Amino acid sequence: MSVETIPFQGELSYELPEISNHKDYSNYRSLIERIDGIIKISGLDLSFARAQLDKVNIKLSGKQSKNIVALAVKAYRCTLCKIFLKKSYRELSIMLADSTLLQRFCTIARIDGQIQIPTKSTLQRYAEMFDEAFLRTQVDLLNSQATEKENPLELQDPFTTDDVYIDATCMKANIHFPVDWVLMKDCMMTILKAIIVIRKHGLKHRIKKPETFMSEINAICMSMTSIGRKPGSRKERKTMFRKLKKVSQIIKQHGINYAQRLREDRESKTDLSEAEAACILRRLDKMINLLPKAIEQANSRIISNKVIKNEDKILSAYHDNVNVIKRGKAGGQFEYGNPLFIAEQKDGVILDWRLYETDVKEPQSTKESIKRLTEDLNYEIKSLTGDRGCQSEANDKLLQKKAITSGLCPRDPAQFIEKMEDPSFRKHQKRRAQTEARIGIFKNSILDGSLYERNIENKQMKVAWAVLAHNLWCIARLPQLTGSNTEAA
Repeated sequence: MSVETIPFQGELSYELPEISNHKDYSNYRSLIERIDGIIKISGLDLSFARAQLDKVNIKLSGKQSKNIVALAVKAYRCTLCKIFLKKSYRELSIMLADSTLLQRFCTIARIDGQIQIPTKSTLQRYAEMFDEAFLRTQVDLLNSQATEKENPLELQDPFTTDDVYIDATCMKANIHFPVDWVLMKDCMMTILKAIIVIRKHGLKHRIKKPETFMSEINAICMSMTSIGRKPGSRKERKTMFRKLKKVSQIIKQHGINYAQRLREDRESKTDLSEAEAACILRRLDKMINLLPKAIEQANSRIISNKVIKNEDKILSAYHDNVNVIKRGKAGGQFEYGNPLFIAEQKDGVILDWRLYETDVKEPQSTKESIKRLTEDLNYEIKSLTGDRGCQSEANDKLLQKKAITSGLCPRDPAQFIEKMEDPSFRKHQKRRAQTEARIGIFKNSILDGSLYERNIENKQMKVAWAVLAHNLWCIARLPQLTGSNTEAA
């Protein structure tokens, strides 16, 4: 089923009030309306609706098809709106109820006034309808529309992919500094909080107050932190660690007991549903299994004074697939998170990206990006520019094989000085400095500086949404042809 044959008719809406003498609002409204126009022209939301219709194996009536399409379009636009506004689901639901402009953008405005605002839970279900693979097709569809010779997006200047600029960064995980005893504390505190929830719902077992354990853990961890490097500190740290280890064994056993009791007596002694109990048990089981590993890691470093390899370290009790990334930056020698690789064209639109699960060297990620850009996405590229971290002999040969001018900065200072004599190379290297700013905008303005998601799949999907939102924002701000329907903000 093609996008053109999808049965979708937007609701009749009301006119927006005219707000005069307010430049900021006028720019904001123009930007939202321009993005809305781009989505309609490119058919991004209808392509998602088509995918939803293709999932249905039964024959649908016209009304059923219309309802599925309307829901898909609404889900697409609401989720995109959340990324633009950087709001929680609850905050977005309130803003949708309050803003007539956002109601029109999300296709929930009605002229008869019978507006149904999605709740925070509904908005979360909307976001779960997508995956990274589909969002990649959305970005490719949008970029292909921008590069078409017919210029359907009515851009004033030609949109090209001739010159590509690449760079890598670290998407930091939302974790504290991974100290051994704090990692143990996280596991124990999570077990105790789960026990508190179980006890509140009526199931109690012989144990002193969990809050007493929490105070004891906090006191020991504060003592561990305050020891510092004074004379005799190593012996004192070992003593405090053994106390923490003893408490952890007690808490672990309490966690095992409560998990077993919850499985056996949930129906008879608690008011928890099966789904609620399953959520608590998953949390308990994860921490019960992780606590011995955290103890072993802390024991190796504090008692045995052994060095643990980065790939063997547990960095967070909550986030999976977090890596130690050695960046050597002024702000810190090490960062904790996932490597993110980005390739943009001259106007700042992102053409390719990848958030890696494990730490990957920049020459390898550069090689993979070149192949995706030229073989999978079929972009016509004339030059590719990056810093010295992306350069390698293999990458230079690959670019030469594909007839792409290499703007990768050489690692050898003598070669760099020689190449800077070339005006074209010098021009591309000067432009490459803007890619650092692009990454800053993408990380701090679109993604709020870090990824809060805990597994790699959700992190990759969040980054894909951010790329789509960034490209829509970027293209919407490019100058339009004179006489077009909407002016760029």
